[in-house]
Amino acid sequence: MTNYVGLDVHKKYFHATVMDEEGDVLIQESFPNDSEGFDSLLFKTGDEVEVALEACYAWEYVYEELEDRVEEVKLAHPKKTEVITKERVKTDTRASEALAQLLRMGWLPEAWAPPKETRRLREKLRRRAYLVWKRTGFKNKIEADLAKQGIRRKVSYSDDGKERLRNLEIDSINDYLDMVEALNDPIRRITKEVEREARATEEAKLLMTIPGVGFVWSLTLTTELGDVERFFGPNEVPAYAGIVPSTEQSGSKEVHGSITKEGNKYLRWAAVECAHLHEWHADDTYLTRFFHKLAAKKNSQTAAVATGRKLLIAAYWMLKRGEKFRPQG
Repeated sequence: MTNYVGLDVHKKYFHATVMDEEGDVLIQESFPNDSEGFDSLLFKTGDEVEVALEACYAWEYVYEELEDRVEEVKLAHPKKTEVITKERVKTDTRASEALAQLLRMGWLPEAWAPPKETRRLREKLRRRAYLVWKRTGFKNKIEADLAKQGIRRKVSYSDDGKERLRNLEIDSINDYLDMVEALNDPIRRITKEVEREARATEEAKLLMTIPGVGFVWSLTLTTELGDVERFFGPNEVPAYAGIVPSTEQSGSKEVHGSITKEGNKYLRWAAVECAHLHEWHADDTYLTRFFHKLAAKKNSQTAAVATGRKLLIAAYWMLKRGEKFRPQG
């Protein structure tokens, strides 16, 4: 007999509810959120269990602890789970019990759990992105402090440019420049690793046929998308990225608003960045024509978002069919 386990995971502990196939609660108990805690849980349940936990910030550690030790681990979509259970009083016990019950009944709204290799690449790419964002922040601080001093010339980060900045003898600028230089080394190292990974990955090489999409962005798109066969169709991809317009409908009236932003923020960010790069590097493709037509009516950022949505659909078909980018669509 298979038992069903719902886990409500916190930083230092997790609360487990174990149910049998009839829905009777066998165990409700808290355990330390470490290897010994999972050992204690499985000592009581055995390995013939299915486990459900919400896709919270700490899900990967828990997932990796359990995925090779139990029958199956499933990720629950937090917002969809909340809608189904309609919990007004949320406690650890109720949350874990709801997950176990949904799992037992086959009603668990699942979120996709990437395989180990994809999780490894995602972590590396997201770490690189975070370091680049931080470095850009320090560069912006340098420009802001130069403006405060009445210096509005273009800033260069070549060796000569950095020396000119140092010669200004402004403490804040020297501090920020130290941070920029400290971040350069890990960014360069990770970038080289990412390039090797991309050139060894068939899916990434395929997406690199899109003008403007280099090895970093191609690998970002493939790892954030995962296996495209899990999508029912191309329109699910931009929805997964949260880059589709929000819609309110009442009777015959339908109003479209800004994008939902409910989904994979890294995929959404990559899609918009790739749209900008494609517009800069491609002379005449169906995507650039769409971009310029929309930019003339609205603005370049709106056009980039909409083009990013189309680019994701193009990436879906390229990966599904194993085809290179077709400039005319």
